[in-house]
Amino acid sequence: MKLLGCAAGALTLLAGCMTATDQDRVGAELAATDSKIPGCIEAAGITGQYRVRTDFLGHGAGATVLRSVQPGPNVTEAQASQATSCINT
Repeated sequence: MKLLGCAAGALTLLAGCMTATDQDRVGAELAATDSKIPGCIEAAGITGQYRVRTDFLGHGAGATVLRSVQPGPNVTEAQASQATSCINT
């Protein structure tokens, strides 16, 4: 019975983990958004340095990637919003 309990516990822990297929999908999402960033930054009129934050929403098979351009010395709130919207569509 102890062995069965340990196996059930291990399966419960693994249920929240990402499979190789999930990791490939998230990697593809990251690559797709990475390729959009330069064009979206330019379209928003951002010059100089900028910062992009990556958030993972959810976990496991349902995880999605969200990229956000952060306002800063070279980036206004409006530019950050425009670039973020462009990157994530």
